[in-house]
Amino acid sequence: MRILWCLHSTHHAPESMNLSVTFAHFFLEAPYADLIRTSICILLGVNPPMLFVIMFIDGFWGSMIHIGENLIEDGRLGFLNRIVLTPSHHRVHHARNPLYMDTNFCNLLPIWDKVFGTFQNEDRKIPIEYGISRPMIKNSFLDAYFGEIIALAKDVRKAPGIKNKFLYVIMPPGWSHTGDHKMTTVVKKTYFESLGEQEKTDKVKESKAEVV
Repeated sequence: MRILWCLHSTHHAPESMNLSVTFAHFFLEAPYADLIRTSICILLGVNPPMLFVIMFIDGFWGSMIHIGENLIEDGRLGFLNRIVLTPSHHRVHHARNPLYMDTNFCNLLPIWDKVFGTFQNEDRKIPIEYGISRPMIKNSFLDAYFGEIIALAKDVRKAPGIKNKFLYVIMPPGWSHTGDHKMTTVVKKTYFESLGEQEKTDKVKESKAEVV
């Protein structure tokens, strides 16, 4: 949902990974996110002391997975890479590479990512490109903080009719009333199709080389 991405995009704007990224958040994001999470836990009957323990573990590991290559270059943490969400996995989550987009949403255990098909290991052959796909103003705090909100406001203003204006707010980022969508699903589909075409081209070249 684009309006929620506007709040979360600040966290993904940095073009490098380090522990300070943990604290890069739009000020309105934490209140609604924590309210939803704690409300669900309370409704499920989790008692306050246990809820505190859960939030402590979640917060601690949520910070740890933002550790940068300057401290832990590889980030896979050995055998733990098969069990928990490691810094390597979370670096993938922060990448704008088409292969890595919309993956590794979990914070500690990658259970739900595997259930919903959003789990993605880091591919050593594909260097991670941090940041968001929208061109940004270099070293601009205002653009990192308000850029997506301004972009959404411009799209809503230009959109014809109330329905299209509303859809820009609730549809995924990249949705367009013109049909020229740039949503992650479209970008990834195009990426994998281009890989398929490249593989076909490579096989043709190999077969020609063998003939020669």
